[in-house]
Amino acid sequence: MSSLTYAQNLEGLERPETEEGISAENAALHAHRKHMRELRPGLHLHYDDICEPQSVHAHAEILPGLRIVLLLEGALDLSYGDKDVRLAATVDKPCACLVSVAEADQFTRRAHRGAYSRRVNLGLEFHWMDQVCASSQGRSRTLDAFRCQHLATMEWQLSARGVALAEQIVRPLPMEPLLQSLYLECRSLELVTEAMGTLHTQAQGDPCDFHDQKGLRPREHQRVRELHAWLSSGQADAMSMDDIARQAGVNANTLQRQFRAVYGTTIFDHLRESRLLRARQALELQGVTVGQAAMIAGYNSAANFSTAYRRRFGTPPKLVRTRV
Repeated sequence: MSSLTYAQNLEGLERPETEEGISAENAALHAHRKHMRELRPGLHLHYDDICEPQSVHAHAEILPGLRIVLLLEGALDLSYGDKDVRLAATVDKPCACLVSVAEADQFTRRAHRGAYSRRVNLGLEFHWMDQVCASSQGRSRTLDAFRCQHLATMEWQLSARGVALAEQIVRPLPMEPLLQSLYLECRSLELVTEAMGTLHTQAQGDPCDFHDQKGLRPREHQRVRELHAWLSSGQADAMSMDDIARQAGVNANTLQRQFRAVYGTTIFDHLRESRLLRARQALELQGVTVGQAAMIAGYNSAANFSTAYRRRFGTPPKLVRTRV
């Protein structure tokens, strides 16, 4: 399958054009295409880390399927048919969106010159999803209902694990082609799993009105969501559990129980995950030393940090450090 067909499947960019009338052979568009892959028939991946060299207004027909857009940093201005999808993200607050394209429609992507985005897009064609459902001997009524609603959307804040996976896709380690294909496919499938899991959670009702089987009331669930975002920012790295609980306005045991009910992990496990992720970003983007990254992750010993990093990301930190 050609790169141009990948663009069709992922974003609908069949004949990209810019506001200045630049053709599909423009070098910036080639930069986008070289990061497009068909992982399996019907499962497509597009990722980039780009500062637009010039203004873009690209549009084309988009094929039916689901689109998962994961934005790690920057901004995106997209339209699927008459549904506008505008996303903005920072390193501390990435975001994600799932879109159902139940029938062929028009896709548009807009960007001003100098606009930055670091993102991962996944395209799931319905025939691939049907094969997965057949192999698992079961269907999801929640997913079936969502995919039948043309231009239905779901937005969510990407989990720390999801951020780590997306970052690994955007900046994959150098490998032989076969190994890299397997590397990208495994991470892509896990991101699809997060999107589908979030869809099932939100199907219980609006997130603000969520009432889970553990007995959380809407205000309690909202408080835990706000706490999760705050913990991910790094502001609580040096705080004790009692200090965190006072910040949230509830006792420590209750807060731990509610946090685990919503996110399936403890507060300190989430803090450790967030700090390891920030250390990884510092290694890759800022070129800090392994010792400096260990401090970011909260480790006094670089050796202990390296062990934890390898266990979490599957490679020693020194191999991903960018020298700037």
